[in-house]
Amino acid sequence: MRVEARAMFQPVNEKSANVYEKVIAELKKGIMHGELKPGDKLPSERELAGMLGVSRTSLREALRLLEVSGVVTIKHGQGVFIANNDPDEYMRKFISHIFVDEKKIEELFQIRKLIETEAAVWACQNGTDEQLKKIYNLVQETIYILDNSSKGDFLAVLAKQDGKFHHLLAEAANNSVLGNIMDNLLDLLADSRARAASVKGRPQKSLQEHLKIAEALLERDGEKARRAMLDHLEAVERDVILGQKR
Repeated sequence: MRVEARAMFQPVNEKSANVYEKVIAELKKGIMHGELKPGDKLPSERELAGMLGVSRTSLREALRLLEVSGVVTIKHGQGVFIANNDPDEYMRKFISHIFVDEKKIEELFQIRKLIETEAAVWACQNGTDEQLKKIYNLVQETIYILDNSSKGDFLAVLAKQDGKFHHLLAEAANNSVLGNIMDNLLDLLADSRARAASVKGRPQKSLQEHLKIAEALLERDGEKARRAMLDHLEAVERDVILGQKR
C-alpha cells in the first residue's frame, strides 16, 4: 500500500540535527501510530523531501542508512518500502537508536503529573458513560492481546495501545485545550514510551496500572483516579530512568 503524501511527516531542521536521526524519528512515529505498516510504499523522493523539509541529497543518504539498518527496502524503479519485518523488530531497531536524556524525562514527567492526574479527575466529572467504558474496554482488549497472542514480544502493539489510553482519557475530560496539549505531549513522549515498553515487566505493570485507573473512572471516584494515575506515572518514570542506566 502506498502511503499518501499528506501531513504524516513533520518538517525537520536540516541544520540543527542529523537528518538521519530526524527521518528515523518520523518513520518511528508513523509505525507507532499505526500509520506505517510492513510493505507500505513511502511517497516519492521529491514528495518526501518536501514533506520533511530537507534536501533530496540528505534524504537519499538517510534512506540508504535506513536500508542498511533493515528499516526500509529500496527497489530501484519502484520506490522505497517499509521492510517486511515483524512490527516488534522495528521497535527494537528504533529503541537501539534512542538515548532518553534523564533531565528531559524528569521535566516531561513533572508536566504529566500536573496534567494527567487532573485529567483523570475531570474525566470522572465530565466523561460520558460511553467514554469511560471505552477506556476500560481498551485496557481489557490489551490484556487479552498480551495473554493470548502467540508472539513472545508485543512492543509495537503495546506502545500504540498506551498512547491510545492516554489520548482517550484526555478526550473523556471534555476539555478541548487539554486534548490539544495531550496530542503534542504524546509526540514528545514517543521515545520514553518506547523505552518504557522495552523494560522487562513494564508492559504488564502498565496494563495493571491502567486497569486501576479505568476502574476508578467507572466508579467516578476522582481522588482514586488521581492517585492511581500518579502511582502509574511515578512507576513508569522510575523504570524508564533505571532502564536507561542499564
